[in-house]
Amino acid sequence: MAVLGRLAGKVTGRVVESVQPDVILSHIDLDALLDRIDLNRLLDRIDVERLVARIDVEDLMDRVDVERLLERVDLDRLVERLDVETLVRRSGLPEVVVESQARLAGSVIDLVRRQLAGLDAVLNRGVTRLLRRDPDSLPIAPRLLEDSE
Repeated sequence: MAVLGRLAGKVTGRVVESVQPDVILSHIDLDALLDRIDLNRLLDRIDVERLVARIDVEDLMDRVDVERLLERVDLDRLVERLDVETLVRRSGLPEVVVESQARLAGSVIDLVRRQLAGLDAVLNRGVTRLLRRDPDSLPIAPRLLEDSE
């Protein structure tokens, strides 16, 4: 039996050496062969994590045509999906507007106060002249303010 095994091995080796793979492949119907393969079963055997680990992300990104990719983006549709109210709130813009309004209101009030104080001084001098009072005889401040010192 051992002799037959050795003889079969030598014959098989000679046959394999003398056969041209292109000749064999030319007789195979690849479409029929692919129809017999269960692709789902084959894909289940693939280790996706290992395959992804082999990908050079930097090289992949270098190959991406960003301009072409951006041309395909539908900006109108993208903007429709944005929650603008949330974006504005997260930006802090409402607080900036409130702070700006408060500063503006404070500045306007200060301006009005200065204008009223100036008008009061002008009216006081006018009344003093009209009534022919001596400006040096008038008190420097109202009586209640003078008493608090």
